[in-house]
Amino acid sequence: MPRFRCRLGTASGEVTVQEIVAPAPQVLRSQLEDKGYFVFSIQPARPWENLLGSLFRREKRVSLKDFILFNQEFTALLKAGLPVLTALDLLLSHQRQGHFNRLLEQVRDDVRGGASLSEAFANRGNTFPPIYSATLAAGERSGELVAVIQRYLFYLRTVQAIRKKVLSALIYPVILLTLSVALVFLLLTFIVPKFSELFLGSGAQLPAITRIVLAASRVTEYGWPFLLAALVAAPLAVKVVGARPEGRLFLARLRMRIPLLGENIRRYNVSQMCRTLGTLVAGGIPIVSALDVVAEAMGNEWYKVELRNVKRQVLEGQSLWSSLERAGIATPMAVEMVEVGESTGSLAEMLDQVSQFYDEELATAVERFVALLEPALLLFMAVLISLVVLSVYMPLFSMYNLVSG
Repeated sequence: MPRFRCRLGTASGEVTVQEIVAPAPQVLRSQLEDKGYFVFSIQPARPWENLLGSLFRREKRVSLKDFILFNQEFTALLKAGLPVLTALDLLLSHQRQGHFNRLLEQVRDDVRGGASLSEAFANRGNTFPPIYSATLAAGERSGELVAVIQRYLFYLRTVQAIRKKVLSALIYPVILLTLSVALVFLLLTFIVPKFSELFLGSGAQLPAITRIVLAASRVTEYGWPFLLAALVAAPLAVKVVGARPEGRLFLARLRMRIPLLGENIRRYNVSQMCRTLGTLVAGGIPIVSALDVVAEAMGNEWYKVELRNVKRQVLEGQSLWSSLERAGIATPMAVEMVEVGESTGSLAEMLDQVSQFYDEELATAVERFVALLEPALLLFMAVLISLVVLSVYMPLFSMYNLVSG
């Protein structure tokens, strides 16, 4: 496990620095806060070692299908009146051997050792989503564990449905773009060079379009190793930058500024933020604790940082809607809905409505984008391939006219 350098404040007002081993920063933060420390910062104690680990380590994830099936069976057993430990034992006796089964055995052992179910899942680090552990904690406090797990399953299915809809809409444009790029690469690397020998040997004056295409062909023919290296280095560079919180924050802000795409990224993050927060509030989790969980659940680093600022403002006595407005991470409509929810005591319902609205907005935007992208790609590739073909045939026509004349 990685080692972290922690700057902590004690109850007596002293500031100390400690190096602690933990599965993940959020787990360590939770453990230290439970012990009464005020956490100023948590940084990797060995940055380069953790950086290399983040680049080449592939954490084995739990299958979503297995996770949903487990929760369905688990809630059925709890609803039948079985204790948590007995339900886990029964499920493990029917589970096939595998990574998920080993994780459940660790959860079962933690529960048997006196830990709560939420603590047992939180101790697995990033293997399970932070919202799941927080949801279990809310169910344990309220005594409605079955209801909160069922609410979480509904949340999980909703997120998956939206993700599948977006991915399925992008499959055809991606395939079309890949085939088009491959075709142009084939033309410039293998076809055009064959004609270039004929053109250059004739000594005739070549049209400008032919000279441009021949230059592009030479660059592609002899420079493809560099192009391939650039294609490999670009995502690696992004991963290196994204291995640090500062880099992730820079990339998040950069993505938000991309024309057209940035607005859809904003819609997606507002929807995710409101849905997660609404699910936790509906489960009985206090708003301050819920903001912590939402911040950890967000994939966008900018939203992580700003949600922590929102939590700090709420702790100081500010309203949630005004804190979101100052942070700039929510749209005006979302801010208004949160204000109505806070004033009427229906915050969870308002947050759910905001997430549904932006889910529909995002689906519509993706469908419109794909509807425009497909003909635009076809037109662009038709023009590009036509230019390549013309660059080959125009000198041939000139040579034919020269010979026949």
